[in-house]
Amino acid sequence: MGSVSCARLINGSAWLMIKTDTPLLSKIHRYIPVGLTLAVGIGLSIAATVTAGKWANHQTRLQLQQQTDNLTTTFQRKIDEYYYMVVSLSAFHEASDQVQQDDYEAFTQHFLSIHSGILTLGWLKPVSAKERPSYEAQMAEMGFANFSIYEYHPVKKQVIAKARPDYFPITFSPQQDVIGFDLASHPVGKSLLEKARMTGQLVATTKLKIPGKPPDSLTILLPLYHNDMPHNTPETRRQAFRGAMIGVYSLEEIITTSLKGLQIDTLNFCLSDPSLPSPERYLALYQSQTKTVEMKPDLSSCRNHLIYTHPIQVADQQLSLSFWEIPQNSGWGIPPLAGVTLLSGLLLTGTLVMYIVRSLHYTAEIEAEREKSELLLLNILPKPIADRLKQNQQTIADSFTEATVLFADIVGFTQLSQRISATELVQLLNEIFSAFDQLTETYGLEKIKTIGDAYMVVGGLPTPCDNHADAIADMALEMQQQVAQFSAKYGEPFKIRIGINTGPVVAGVIGTKKFIYDLWGDAVNTASRMESHGVPGGIQVSASTYQHLRDKYQFEERGTIQVKGKGEMMTYLLKNRKKEKTLATD
Repeated sequence: MGSVSCARLINGSAWLMIKTDTPLLSKIHRYIPVGLTLAVGIGLSIAATVTAGKWANHQTRLQLQQQTDNLTTTFQRKIDEYYYMVVSLSAFHEASDQVQQDDYEAFTQHFLSIHSGILTLGWLKPVSAKERPSYEAQMAEMGFANFSIYEYHPVKKQVIAKARPDYFPITFSPQQDVIGFDLASHPVGKSLLEKARMTGQLVATTKLKIPGKPPDSLTILLPLYHNDMPHNTPETRRQAFRGAMIGVYSLEEIITTSLKGLQIDTLNFCLSDPSLPSPERYLALYQSQTKTVEMKPDLSSCRNHLIYTHPIQVADQQLSLSFWEIPQNSGWGIPPLAGVTLLSGLLLTGTLVMYIVRSLHYTAEIEAEREKSELLLLNILPKPIADRLKQNQQTIADSFTEATVLFADIVGFTQLSQRISATELVQLLNEIFSAFDQLTETYGLEKIKTIGDAYMVVGGLPTPCDNHADAIADMALEMQQQVAQFSAKYGEPFKIRIGINTGPVVAGVIGTKKFIYDLWGDAVNTASRMESHGVPGGIQVSASTYQHLRDKYQFEERGTIQVKGKGEMMTYLLKNRKKEKTLATD
């Protein structure tokens, strides 16, 4: 194995720890579960919201479809009921040879009692110009004083009919205010009569206006023919024609009665007649918010986002019911169920995230306390030794064939303690020794302990390295510089006495309370003697250390001195590191 530098070994490990275990990276790693939980929770909430929204929209569509089908069916049935009245009147008329006004009123009383939308029910009798006087006289005899056939006028209610070849007045009706009205006097009525007479079928229109009746009405005609005459062709129908049954009904009332019992809470609809020109096409608008029917609505009101359109068959005409939905979404533009799902998902996610964050925070606090404990332990023991202790290793004692030990003592510190307060003394000593601690980090050395104003450090353990003597020497030289700076800073004549020795040592942990990592061996005692027998302001090294350093450092030979417990020893004073040019010459 090649040579290993103490500083490179230890500082490299520290750099690796910083790179791989910085607080920022640690926090990021710690909160990855939070981010994943939040992302998954939000993702699942959104997915559930989309699913719930689709399901809610589908259910809404089904519900709306059901509502529109129900209303369309009910409305169609109601229309059928109304034009069946005309069919019933036709059958009644054909079954009786002589029908009088009283008979009509009696027969139609049942219809009037159950259908509030009837505006007019009656019989249109063809009357020629020649028959008009006798017809009017006959009607007057029936109780209609001053009776005259009257015609349609856009402004006036009743205008006596002008002379023309034929008239088609309403002759019998329970609504006596319409008796005598000539349907053919209205262009639409004339066209409707002609169509009914020529086809022999029920015909209907929403264009006809009966005087004195609401304009928004539905008119149905059913032609009548003489039973003893053929009427299977247009020509024979014209000859056999003997009038028509008429029914005029309120569209508003038909819509209102059709809605009874139906749940139409989220739909608006329009009733329209496609045969009419665009501005007049829309006959009625129902708004479920106000539950009102508006007749002849604005064109724009019925051109919303239509979702369903159903045809309504009325005799030969086809009306349309067009529906659109009232938005039932929440304020975010989503269905309420989807909104509840989203909020529930986010609430559940938030609760879970908060729980995880609290757990992580609690774990972080525990880790912080553990790190504090570990830092305290590392302030007492080297990291490799602390790791072994954490593995419950009972006895820790290692032999090292070679290490370099340094003892240092601040000269005159005892006298200084008599001149300044204890607090100031401790602060000053802490400042000096903290600077020394920084040097141990710089050179990859291991601080062993401080005793009073004495400082002990070793190189080459607990992790062996080859340049332990060099590292100790460099630190010793910098310790001198540091003390000189403190002396200048505080105006005190500080000096440091340093002793260094190299040799085999035993290192280990002793005690179970207030334990310490310490060194034993003759090399340790010799290093201590090098310091105690040294020169104030000087760095005294033993011969063994000198042998390691003489090629790289400048020394002054102190000579042989008497060392307590050791006898005579050859010692040297370390002065400085040799310059590179000097090293090359040597």
